Amino acid sequence: MISNYRRGLMQAIDFGCLLAALLVCELTTLPPELNVFKDYTGASLFTFFFYLLFFYILDAYSVGHEDFKETMGRVLVACTLGIISSATCSYTFQHWRFDRATIALLFALSCLLCLGWRYLYYRNADKLTHPLRILLVGVDRAGKIRQLLREGLPEANIIGYVGEKDMDPDAGPCLGAPFDVLDAAKSSGATMILLLPDAPIDDDIAHALLEAKLAGTMVVDLRSFYEHVVKRLPITQITEEWLLQTEGFNLNTRGSLRRLKRALDVIISILIFIPAAPIMLATAIAIRMESKGPVIYKQDRVGLFEKEFTVYKFRSMRTDAEKNGAVWAREHDDRVTRVGRFIRKVRIDELPQLWNILKGDMSFIGPRPERMAFVTQLKQDIPYYSLRHTVKPGLTGWAQVCYPYGASQEDALHKLEYDLYYIKNMSLLLDIVIILKTVGVVLFPKGSR
Repeated sequence: MISNYRRGLMQAIDFGCLLAALLVCELTTLPPELNVFKDYTGASLFTFFFYLLFFYILDAYSVGHEDFKETMGRVLVACTLGIISSATCSYTFQHWRFDRATIALLFALSCLLCLGWRYLYYRNADKLTHPLRILLVGVDRAGKIRQLLREGLPEANIIGYVGEKDMDPDAGPCLGAPFDVLDAAKSSGATMILLLPDAPIDDDIAHALLEAKLAGTMVVDLRSFYEHVVKRLPITQITEEWLLQTEGFNLNTRGSLRRLKRALDVIISILIFIPAAPIMLATAIAIRMESKGPVIYKQDRVGLFEKEFTVYKFRSMRTDAEKNGAVWAREHDDRVTRVGRFIRKVRIDELPQLWNILKGDMSFIGPRPERMAFVTQLKQDIPYYSLRHTVKPGLTGWAQVCYPYGASQEDALHKLEYDLYYIKNMSLLLDIVIILKTVGVVLFPKGSR
């Protein structure tokens, strides 16, 4: 997971690379009397806009969190889409568009510079990164907080905790009593003080923590920190009291937002259906040619307020795939047909769900709808699982673009953390972000089964 500060810094570097590429083009391919920004304003603006847009959509900022070859692929695709889009849009302005030589040089320089700084980052990651040094206030029982932060912030360094000493070695080193928090933070070089739900904070400790915060030390609540940095809610650390007191979870009390979301669902579904119709027809023919059985697969799923509805998908498995009952999808699933494997990879199998959206059973964005057999079991094993049914399920969603395809109870718990983040922070802006990220997931599919 990339912090907002780090992502913003990387975006600024890409902006600088594009600026340098444009200036080099001005010096080498443009007539001496012309200025790249004054005389080619439209082409320059479109270059910045589309390049940075596709860098964001394709998530080209997971530098250090994935293999360099994958990052290189994302950058090359983003630059290709960026140059095509910017050249197409600037072509409508006769006096603002670049000539072919400038376009070719701009593409080459942009790729070289944007890939170059990423390569240098990979080679010098250990020298460039300064992980957080976190001091916990409260007991890290059985090391649960360490595990939680390892999953969301693998680069963070938990130096210990202050609180009642726990004999469990997984809890980590105890650096003193709660009232020693400031001394422990100074002596250990902590850059952040993280308050756990069981932190024993009285008036004196609260005063000391406030002084530390005003002096420049980060003092944050674990749940709020995890929500804003990792973009999910830590299920094992939240309580009903916290859910009640925290802001958010207000879609069903905001009629205007609910109506706007419904209007956008209808508009987006129609806009997607029109160009997708030929693809859907070709998919139906391919499915029918490969194997006997229905082209459209119908299945009951759990929707808003746990009411079941029929979901429609292109059939991607053999007709006898669940002759022994419902099972989780698995990697290299031998029940999936050859056509099914492809349409799952590029998410074409989900397109018939546009009809579910138009009917009102689903929203374009929301938690993935599950089957009642799984929901019944997951409600018993995972706290707050029912909260995901307080909004309509979606064709895509925050969990779908942030986490691979769920195929186990552990995956269901992690995806619920993302779903709860979305439900809590639902907004038009977040929906737009999810739509853009969905495009990136389709172009660079991960975890499809």
